[in-house]
Amino acid sequence: MTQIDTNTLSASGSEPDRGSMFERFEEPVVRSGQIGLLLLLAAIFFMPIFGSLLTSIRTIEDITTNGSWALPSSYEWENLQIAFIKMLPFLKASTIITLPSVAGTLLVATMAGYALSRLRFQGRLWMFLVIVSLSFVPIHTQLIPVFRLISEIGLHDTFIAQIIVHIMRHIPFAVLIMTNFFNTVPGELREAARIDGANEWTIFRRVYAPIARPAISALVVLEFTWIWNDLLWGLVLTQGTGKKPVTVGILSFQGEYEIAYNMVASGAVIAAIPTLAVFLIFQKQFIRGMTMGSVKG
Repeated sequence: MTQIDTNTLSASGSEPDRGSMFERFEEPVVRSGQIGLLLLLAAIFFMPIFGSLLTSIRTIEDITTNGSWALPSSYEWENLQIAFIKMLPFLKASTIITLPSVAGTLLVATMAGYALSRLRFQGRLWMFLVIVSLSFVPIHTQLIPVFRLISEIGLHDTFIAQIIVHIMRHIPFAVLIMTNFFNTVPGELREAARIDGANEWTIFRRVYAPIARPAISALVVLEFTWIWNDLLWGLVLTQGTGKKPVTVGILSFQGEYEIAYNMVASGAVIAAIPTLAVFLIFQKQFIRGMTMGSVKG
């Protein structure tokens, strides 16, 4: 009897390739599962946002009678206008606090990341470890010492105090990100600039800083969101209305015996708009910065 070569039959097309058939069926199933998972996560993520938008355009009587998730019996669009007028001083305060805090954090972290990555000096590794370890210190252990220090130097209830605290709190994480980014930049760029006669400041400003734009953009979005949405330091370091950030301002809609749920929701929607705008502005650079190093070649 003549033995049939199964490899020959498979190659000639007499027998179907089971592996390729399985892959053809598997790919649509996997892709459908991925899309379904993403849609589920998107629905879970947007559900609180939809609930806030729904609540912000309803009356207190409607919310009390029909519940939080019922469709509005009437649309009260003026709630957003009233909330914006009341939130305006807090929005200004948050802007004054957030912009210098983000700028100061990025300036220090970018220069420190370049120094820790490219300059060789004694104790460099230990300095990096100490700075990064500070980001793991629980914020609650710092409340009383920071409050006492700020009060003793006369900076309580000022913008300066909040800006300094935010910068010091966010520098460790930003230094970690920038140091790791600069470690991925080829060292030949620095050597070529040194051969051309550039000093360290020129190399940093003209070569490394422009290259770090994706990482800086990612940090801008993250730091702006964290500082803008901070509530704890706003409660600890402020007393007068003019210095309180927007997150503390939302609490002003809460009375002693009742809560204006529609105004709270309207204030939350208004407070979320600046962070959304910052993300849309830096969207492309943010995605590039968050995916750095994920693809080789």
